[in-house]
Amino acid sequence: MIKIRAALLLSALMLTQGCQSVFTSYGAGNVSRVINPASYQCDGGQILNAGVVEPQVRDCAAPTRLYPQLVSPAADRPTMTHRWWGSVAFHGEMTTGNTAQAGYITPDPITARISERGARLLGIPSGLRTGDKEYAYRIPEPYREVFDGMAVGNSAGNQLQAYLKDFSDGSVTVQWRSDATPVMEATFVHGSPYVYFTALDGELILRTHAANGDQKGIFHRGENTLGLWTDVAGNRHYFLLVGDESTRFSGVAGNEIRAGHGKQLTVALLPLSKGTPDEAMIRTFTDHGRQRVDEVRIDYAVNRRNNQVTVTHQYRFNGDSVTTLAGMLPLHWKNSTQTATDYQVRSARGLTRFAATDQFSYTLPFVGVLPFFPAGIGDYDPAQLRALITGFVNQGPAQWNTHKDTYWTGKMLGRAAELAAIARDHDMVAEADQLIDWLKREMEDWFRADTSGELDSSKYFVYDQDWNTLLGFNESFFAHQQLNDHHFHYGYFVRAAAEVCRVEPDWCSARQYGPMVELLIRDYAAGRDDPLFPYLRNFDPAYGFSWASGNANFVLGNNNESTSEAANAYGAIILYGLITGQQALVDRGIYLHASSTATYWEYWNNIDRHTGKGADYDNFPPEYTKPTTSIIWGNGHVFTTWFSEAYAHILGIQGLPLSPLVLHIGQHADYLKDYVTLGLSESSNGKPSGLPANQWPDVWWNIWAMTDGAAAAADFASRAFDYHPEDGETKAHTYHWIHTYKQLGHVATGTDELTASSPTAVAFDKDGLMTYIAYNVHCAPTQVTFSDGMVLTVPGNSFRIKTSDQAPDSAPAPATCAVSGQ
Repeated sequence: MIKIRAALLLSALMLTQGCQSVFTSYGAGNVSRVINPASYQCDGGQILNAGVVEPQVRDCAAPTRLYPQLVSPAADRPTMTHRWWGSVAFHGEMTTGNTAQAGYITPDPITARISERGARLLGIPSGLRTGDKEYAYRIPEPYREVFDGMAVGNSAGNQLQAYLKDFSDGSVTVQWRSDATPVMEATFVHGSPYVYFTALDGELILRTHAANGDQKGIFHRGENTLGLWTDVAGNRHYFLLVGDESTRFSGVAGNEIRAGHGKQLTVALLPLSKGTPDEAMIRTFTDHGRQRVDEVRIDYAVNRRNNQVTVTHQYRFNGDSVTTLAGMLPLHWKNSTQTATDYQVRSARGLTRFAATDQFSYTLPFVGVLPFFPAGIGDYDPAQLRALITGFVNQGPAQWNTHKDTYWTGKMLGRAAELAAIARDHDMVAEADQLIDWLKREMEDWFRADTSGELDSSKYFVYDQDWNTLLGFNESFFAHQQLNDHHFHYGYFVRAAAEVCRVEPDWCSARQYGPMVELLIRDYAAGRDDPLFPYLRNFDPAYGFSWASGNANFVLGNNNESTSEAANAYGAIILYGLITGQQALVDRGIYLHASSTATYWEYWNNIDRHTGKGADYDNFPPEYTKPTTSIIWGNGHVFTTWFSEAYAHILGIQGLPLSPLVLHIGQHADYLKDYVTLGLSESSNGKPSGLPANQWPDVWWNIWAMTDGAAAAADFASRAFDYHPEDGETKAHTYHWIHTYKQLGHVATGTDELTASSPTAVAFDKDGLMTYIAYNVHCAPTQVTFSDGMVLTVPGNSFRIKTSDQAPDSAPAPATCAVSGQ
């Protein structure tokens, strides 16, 4: 790495200090509004730590800044990234023929490439292919204007610029301009069979790969409607074109069709794979295609009695509710009472059912979270546990964190927070205080951009007002360049802050570091109408799960790998919100966590195949024989990771960090047995002890314990602590976790069958013996009720544990406060 010389820093600081302060205060912390050039790092012509920039530079002192591709009204709102259409905000048009500009948007069941010539439209269902390690639409000739499918352009030009014009929770509107003149717009709606085009200048032109023949034909022609099919590279599509009253189609037999006279055109992808669409289908999709949609509002409500979450999708045009053919993905229709039509299509996530409605709702359970597992449950040796804690603490702060980037530092903060809680609960107060003091110092360093007396060069945050995001220095995994993974990185910080504030609430007060912690939350999961950040940056309400990539510059669309790190980030919001008394944050965290959990089981693990529901409930095709996948893409899924082909990594990445913020991993214990067997199939003995050192044996002991604690404990003991922990783990935590789960069995809440009235209450089942655990973050006692009738009266700042062979609590605890954190 080559660092910029100090002289450059001084000149930059003189400029900024000559104007006004570069710092904005948040409580006792602050962020910078500029990047210190001394932070830049260049290697092999690529620049890091310079914000959102072109990756390649000739001169490390002169990065090329990227700006969002926005016009109003999107330009008047915080810049949204990390959506199924994220490439539009980041890059605008993808140039035809440019292999460096791959980005496809995925309003499933449609996928599209926004180019300088318009939009290439494809149907995901017809292109999906099954391989040994994937089920995906590997789009043929992806950089051409049109190949399979069709393209929509405009007679006003073929060197257009594309911009994000507007967006909602489930839709996006793209505007194309010729220089400064708007010539065309298109609105894509997630789950919908429709794309809505408007010609602002010139005429709309529809292009196919070939003229009428064996690769293209006409199946319907009306006064202002046209039906055409394309069949290229084995991908057959049926498109229905619905114009306005003035539209007249010409040149329909060729490969370039003009939608003359009219200004509005709806393109419908019909749910058909062969044959000819019948008149009923044509009539239904024509009628609904005439009603435009420009907004999908997705709201949630948390039931405080059982913490279940109800999510509602509402379809609007010009602010009014409208009826359309709403596409309901498996997450939606499996958890809803909404009546659907007979029209359905199998796409990337499974079966999409179309409902003729203006809205639909679905309800999701919540598994519960805990700040840590309390002492006294497992059959571990307390002396051994204390020795392991002492061994870690005695390494000293220099070894607690050897990193300066946001991701790896976050992991180090998270593991220290977990260990501090376990230590305190085992009366190792001095050791716990050491870790808490270090956590405070470390985060305070990050939370002040001027700890050096001027603008720091590392371990600080910058607010980027163009991208409306918080950039941490140093970046890793292109968290600046592409805005990747902010929920993963910052979620660890929030989790650590929650533990600090659990024992020292004042540290998270408005005058201390609470505003800085909340700034991190706002970056990856802001509420509606936040003036600084977009709504739920990393979480996509339309899909119900998170995306990792900011620029989404991939043929397969956007992607997300580690669901557990996302759940960790959202569970951390719940803890922090409870500890600081912010119910809106708690509810937001519950929604994000419950939806992430449900989609983990729905889309990553296809749990309905395991439970034998089959047919429409099976989200994977029969040819895809693996029970799970690892990276979800907009256009499919693949069984791999970004960094390894080892099965232990491919499946293990969904199980870290293992803490009581991600208990959903163990919800289906029978399924988890098969998951463990597959994940350890490359181990020399089929157990974690047979994995190479760099393939996370401790992660796998932790996962295995959630379905077979005795087996995990026995295999763990066979190594006699002779292994290298995964970077976010400690031997003490693994030892405590395994033996605690050995006694608990497996988690029983979170599947609708058993619920709890508190977010920090979870039940476990071991051979029919239930164990109920609840934690009270507040000072005053509280009662927690489980849906099976168990009641726990939980003292302030404490746990309460009961088993099913004990009677429910009846009398409230004395109205006194326990010592905070004890």
